[in-house]
Amino acid sequence: MNQRGSATMALAGSACAIVILGSVALGVGSGVILQHQIGNAVDAAALAAADVSRGVTPGEPCPLAREILVQAGATMVLCDEHEQSVVVQGRLSKGIHTALATARAGVADSGEK
Repeated sequence: MNQRGSATMALAGSACAIVILGSVALGVGSGVILQHQIGNAVDAAALAAADVSRGVTPGEPCPLAREILVQAGATMVLCDEHEQSVVVQGRLSKGIHTALATARAGVADSGEK
């Protein structure tokens, strides 16, 4: 049996496996980074909207939240003003990845009535 070239084939197979695993890791990593980016943007938008809702800063809550999300490259899916809080949901898409996040900001409920 002639084994000439078998080391080359083993090396080529190993190189292909490394490239495939690296590509998968890169794809997963990109998705995780995208999720963190939209999470941060939605948190900032909800906090700013809550400040406006409580009268800390002037303006309208939902338009301000939309502006913050647009500056982050995201789109606003939902902005819901409640009595003492604001809920903001945003979506961010890059390439094949899409991430969605929701945040609520406002007065904390102490649980007492």
